Amino acid sequence: MRLSEVGMERLLRISSAFIILGLVVEIISLLWYHPLSFVLFAFIGISLIGLGILVYLVSLAFVASRSTDSHNST
Repeated sequence: MRLSEVGMERLLRISSAFIILGLVVEIISLLWYHPLSFVLFAFIGISLIGLGILVYLVSLAFVASRSTDSHNST
């Protein structure tokens, strides 16, 4: 299955799930008083949010390229 066949709605759900999970991890790390909480915040939380943003941008690019392909073929 290609990425363009997955659909915009599914990619947006995946992207929002990554961002929400990253925010939850960051909230937990702010409430946890331990040296490892910084690692949790800085590496895992920010990575999840960044991955969500990346999936969102990729979904925009594939939907835009798919819509221009359909306009050019007609």
